[in-house]
Amino acid sequence: MKFPKVEVGLAVTSVLTAIVVMTVTQALLLPTLTPAPKPKPGTACVGEPIVVEYSYAGGMMGPHECKVQCDTQKPRYILYTDNRATQCEPLPGCNDWGEDNGVECLPV
Repeated sequence: MKFPKVEVGLAVTSVLTAIVVMTVTQALLLPTLTPAPKPKPGTACVGEPIVVEYSYAGGMMGPHECKVQCDTQKPRYILYTDNRATQCEPLPGCNDWGEDNGVECLPV
């Protein structure tokens, strides 16, 4: 069985053109994800508190307290022993958003 001869240059050009067309189509037609706005200092905390047994020291701390938010699908914030608080990332996320960014919220 003989295969028809195809020029390599034409085949490569066709494949590259198809890739460019698909990439441009996806970029224009698929919705883009808008990142959640960064937490602002002094805003009211949203959701139920996650009460922890340590005080707030600023910045990234451990352990990963906001994980419970992903399990319950309810907004949460971390309430520390010194009555300071940081907001968990908005759902569907579950990162220690305010704590990681060093931004406190006002406990309700």
